[in-house]
Amino acid sequence: MQMQIIEFADGQFPRVLERLEDHVDGRMLWLDFVRGERSDWHELAQQLSGATLLQQHMVDGNNAAHPSHYDGTSEYDLIVFQGLGPDPRHDQIETRTAAFFLFDRLLVTVRAPDNVSFETASRRIIDRSVARIPNTPIGMAHFILDVMIDRYLGIREPLGRAFEELQESLLDPDNPFNDWKALLNTRKQARKLESLSAGQLEALDSWRRQTRFELTESQLVRLNDLSEHVVRVQTHAAAQQADVESAVQLHFSAVAHATNQTVTTLTILSAVFLPLGLIAGIFGMNFDNMPELHHPYAYYVTLAGMVTLAGGLLFFFRRKGFFSGI
Repeated sequence: MQMQIIEFADGQFPRVLERLEDHVDGRMLWLDFVRGERSDWHELAQQLSGATLLQQHMVDGNNAAHPSHYDGTSEYDLIVFQGLGPDPRHDQIETRTAAFFLFDRLLVTVRAPDNVSFETASRRIIDRSVARIPNTPIGMAHFILDVMIDRYLGIREPLGRAFEELQESLLDPDNPFNDWKALLNTRKQARKLESLSAGQLEALDSWRRQTRFELTESQLVRLNDLSEHVVRVQTHAAAQQADVESAVQLHFSAVAHATNQTVTTLTILSAVFLPLGLIAGIFGMNFDNMPELHHPYAYYVTLAGMVTLAGGLLFFFRRKGFFSGI
């Protein structure tokens, strides 16, 4: 499909036109172009609207990697918005950029061929599966943007589950965590989602403040609703990053605590066996004149003394609380 033409009229259902010649003057049109398949989209937009498109805006419309952005002139508004790709995966977020040109009675969109948000929006309009069919460029643009943002809301749950699983693995004392690559990738996707949301919020805010259209109270409420949905996505992404950061800190604290316990155990054992080793070393020296060696009970006395010394040291360390963390 190179171009889809949908005509809107007050009090009537939208209809899909096969040719622009079938358009009735005075009715609103939505021209939906697939990027790269119709190179003259800007010529048709200028012909139908009577406006002149800036060269930079034409370039922006053809730019498949343009971030969310708003710009406009005295004749039209331009909104560039990044939506999710056809496969909304939480572990590999892909975006599809769409450009909206809003004229008085004309909406021109330029988007990727696999931008499912536009397909969903047009299908719902054609099938009349919406409570209120928009009949203005602003209303139609809002409807499409709402579909695009709702798809972002849909990945919050799988992203949250992925972070919960990583947090549980991080804090599992029985299974050492070693899947750092998955953790870093999930954090990367969350940061990307947060960055995308920030750009969308900036574009929506600029559109609300600088639009050439006189927005009604209802339109302002709907634009604020769009911004609130984006804020929910942004807040969720930021919260997930903060939670996993806390889990990482707890993980390293637990590892450090386990290391300290091991060091404490080794220190106690060294402190206990050091004097015993000293005694064994003294009586193991090869001197001819060592009267203790010839005493009939020397071995038993020495052994009892070593046991008493070890027991005393263990009792001392226990009284000092060295065994509390072991």
